[in-house]
Amino acid sequence: RDQRGFSLIELVTIIAVVGIISLFAVARFSDTNSKLQYHTVIAKFASDVRYAQQLALTKGRATRVFVDASNNRYYLKWDDDTYIKNPIGGGNFIIQLGTGDFSAVQITSTSFQGGRLDFRKDGSPQNSGAGFSGAMDLVIINSSKKIRITANTGFLEIEDI
Repeated sequence: RDQRGFSLIELVTIIAVVGIISLFAVARFSDTNSKLQYHTVIAKFASDVRYAQQLALTKGRATRVFVDASNNRYYLKWDDDTYIKNPIGGGNFIIQLGTGDFSAVQITSTSFQGGRLDFRKDGSPQNSGAGFSGAMDLVIINSSKKIRITANTGFLEIEDI
């Protein structure tokens, strides 16, 4: 009777409470991870488009950004249809979404003809080789955010839908 400790009922109760709290923590973490992936892709996509525009300006050579919604990816090419090399890790500049680090992200659509945004040598954007006016939706991500690009300047805007 002088021994101190926990009864079996107390131990089972504590294990059950810890299990329930763990379930909520895991669910919360998964939601946070999906949101982080989503926001990371939006920032990365905008940065990669700016990179393509900067290459056109500094190299004096037209570049292209392809948004391939059906395969959930985007990629960068030169005007001669060769891939631009990815400065991080080398290889062709192809970003695949929906897998790995970006598993929670889906390209919903693009307003550009053939999914192709061109940057001329002077950095001005074109819709598959043709000029456009105003601003166009370059990409819509997870049906909730869109990245718009302005004609002439190539200014990018990120908007909620």
